[in-house]
Amino acid sequence: MHMKKALLVSDDLHTLAWMREAMTRLDVEVTNVSPGDLRTRLADVSADVVIVDAGRSPEVLSGMVESSAAEGSDIRLLLVIDAEAVDSIRLPVRVPSDFLVRGASTAEFAARARALLWPGEEAATQDVIRIDDLTLNLATYQAHIAGVPVEFTYLEYALFMFLVTHPNRVYSREVLLRRVWGSDYFGGSRTVDVHVRRVRSKLGPELARRFETVRNVGYLWRS
Repeated sequence: MHMKKALLVSDDLHTLAWMREAMTRLDVEVTNVSPGDLRTRLADVSADVVIVDAGRSPEVLSGMVESSAAEGSDIRLLLVIDAEAVDSIRLPVRVPSDFLVRGASTAEFAARARALLWPGEEAATQDVIRIDDLTLNLATYQAHIAGVPVEFTYLEYALFMFLVTHPNRVYSREVLLRRVWGSDYFGGSRTVDVHVRRVRSKLGPELARRFETVRNVGYLWRS
């Protein structure tokens, strides 16, 4: 089995120790790199996730990772930022990414890294989600509306489950293909539109309104 690899980017020894402590919760191979060497190491090292100590100005370092992804690498990004940067943070659109604020617990750090490393296998805080008349069982892959089973196909359910467990955030078709269909899917991105239409038709008008289209961007589930 391929062991996942994480690239930790920081010049601060305390931050690196915090990163390493969090990553010991996961079965991954960890490599340290200084911010000044990131561009070179991205070309030399095959990493599954890059965890960047980005401080108040994450744009330059995250841009390097996004450029690497644009060149064909299947890489993911976790930004560690200062609290002052939260209001202005803009995550890259061409690479699966997330952020957390410096000082977060190692448990939160590990959970966010795990979600990026093993997309589609994120554990929700509970196995059963209830939204109005909808009951979504994440453990058994079942959905009911007012007690009546909803007959989703596997991919319809996977798409719906992903958006419901990541609410109020827009995902492009390309990102959804990577996160739901997988990096080895070679079909067109319009297959996402087809599956969205099918999911909406099975949800009914009230719930379907929560499944929003963001023009020229993608889709989100409004909690």
